Amino acid sequence: MYREHVAAVWRYVRTRVPATVDADDVTAEVFVKAIRSWDRFDSRRGSVGAWLVGIARHVVADWWARQSREVPVAEVEVRDGGMSAPDDDPETAMLRAAAADDVRSRLGVLTSREREAVTLRFATELTSEEIGAAMGISATAARMLVYRGVAKLREVMPR
Repeated sequence: MYREHVAAVWRYVRTRVPATVDADDVTAEVFVKAIRSWDRFDSRRGSVGAWLVGIARHVVADWWARQSREVPVAEVEVRDGGMSAPDDDPETAMLRAAAADDVRSRLGVLTSREREAVTLRFATELTSEEIGAAMGISATAARMLVYRGVAKLREVMPR
């Protein structure tokens, strides 16, 4: 489970947590919680990936609650270029970081729910059904959030 999902969970966490070292800690906490609650996983309600992202959403919220202030998405510090996963090769990491920096700087135009749905779709590559399960909404609502978010980003992204 860990090897198959750690990169996607880490990328999701890294979009929500400003420093890489903190994202590493939060990701570890996600998997500790998943292992402790494995007996509650129900494959009829969604995939392991969606379940892990649901746990990650709560762990990230808890992490922010412990922080003294919240940093707006557009101001998140990017010390390592941002979105490279622990197992990415250097070229992939560089390309991913450049693209992530460009998109991250424009995420402020999205509502928090659109930002969440877009992040789940593209950082973790979840399906609409998995996004819906992770966010507690229908797959159709998840598709609409992603669609609206991407449409807004297209308006502010250079051609």
